[in-house]
Amino acid sequence: MAEACVGVEAVTRELTGPEAAGLAEAAMPGSVEKTSATACYLKPEHLVATLEALKTSPDADLVHLTNLCGVDFWDHMEVVYHIQSFEKNHIALFKVETWDREKAEIPSVVPVFHGAWMQENETYDLYGIRFPGHPNLYRILLWEGYPGWPLRKDFLSMPGGLQPGLGEFAGVARRQEPPTKVIE
Repeated sequence: MAEACVGVEAVTRELTGPEAAGLAEAAMPGSVEKTSATACYLKPEHLVATLEALKTSPDADLVHLTNLCGVDFWDHMEVVYHIQSFEKNHIALFKVETWDREKAEIPSVVPVFHGAWMQENETYDLYGIRFPGHPNLYRILLWEGYPGWPLRKDFLSMPGGLQPGLGEFAGVARRQEPPTKVIE
């Protein structure tokens, strides 16, 4: 059985949104758009420079992009970044929002984290979010010319504004109807 090192936490500590925002603001003033309890939202125009500064900052030492993914919220989309420090044994959650669903774009972080290459391709393939500055953005799961973006909530919109799936689940309060496009 492995023995724990003195002074080293056994479990990686998750930084709170305000803690991550503090590191981001210290590394790149004016880069934070807002925070939540768990995440720091960065301004898209400062994303690459901020992540580069956080990677090289001795205080943050956020050197490893653990995960990059997209999220669809009907009215906007987000790209989520989990970035980790092995030396400091912490992980931070950063997000960037795009409010233009038709031309969703977030700058590529491949120049900072080479491991973002395939994760940005996957996010593009499934959500249609483009990453300007990516060296070779293409679909990796579906073929070129595939109609649409299958993880978008409006992917299976049906005639008359109907949506597939259940409108509610047993024991859960009815949710607000999504803003849908009517397809005739």
